[in-house]
Amino acid sequence: MNALAELVRMFVPTLKQRSILTAEQLEHWTEHGYVVLPGLFSSEQLQTIDAEVDHHWAVSRTQRSELVVDLIGSSGARILLHEAPIEARQVPYKLNDLYLVSDRVRQVILAPTLVRVLTELLGGAPLVCNSLNLEFGSQQPCHTDSLYMTPPRDLNLVASWIPLEDCVAEAGPLRFFPGSHKIPPFRFSSGKITAIESEMPRYQQYMQEHVDRLGLKEKRFCASAGDVFLWHSQLYHGGAPIENARRTRRSIVTHYFLAEDMPKSQRVRQVPGGYWLRRSHQPTN
Repeated sequence: MNALAELVRMFVPTLKQRSILTAEQLEHWTEHGYVVLPGLFSSEQLQTIDAEVDHHWAVSRTQRSELVVDLIGSSGARILLHEAPIEARQVPYKLNDLYLVSDRVRQVILAPTLVRVLTELLGGAPLVCNSLNLEFGSQQPCHTDSLYMTPPRDLNLVASWIPLEDCVAEAGPLRFFPGSHKIPPFRFSSGKITAIESEMPRYQQYMQEHVDRLGLKEKRFCASAGDVFLWHSQLYHGGAPIENARRTRRSIVTHYFLAEDMPKSQRVRQVPGGYWLRRSHQPTN
């Protein structure tokens, strides 16, 4: 093989790696603030996540756990997992930051193909800053993620939702307003976009006024297991009401910063181009 042919052989795969999303997908992201990757994960990969959740609930009955759980369907408290009654698992809850203790979880939420997509959307390497495991719909009011996971610079945040089972309408699916990412971020009295709880009514009024003015319509997404729903930091979204309390909606939600926005000392490399944030667990109530 001559030198020119060798250069071509090395360079062509690099070009292919730079454009994993189609032009239509990139345009949809720009116009609507989200993109769907159908069937990205296998049932075996999803079962890995389910098994990790089962494992940590099980060992928390006899061992102290650093994991933190939000009991959104019962007391509303944020407590350590080992302090949560086992009955709390039968109603909506959020298990925070399983990625901090589980390499198996990190292998899924930083899978190479997903990392390549996130790199395109963020304009650089992604870094996991937060993960949430749910077994039921969240029923969370509509919000923008930058309220609670404010990027350290600009709006460099992308979120993913991976359903671990097929979602049905009565289980309280994801609800969102396509195009709402174009609404200018609301500024709180601090001058920042980080939420101040006492000012949230003003935020909600601001967002609703813009949604009405732009004529944006709510959409609900009943995904199939293994799909990936990616959304912009400013997409206005939440959880629809649960119509059947017996229907689960097992899923994992992950938020990604642009890796270069965080100190090198806090970045842990998982795969080429993909990192996770080394930090403490969430504080409890």
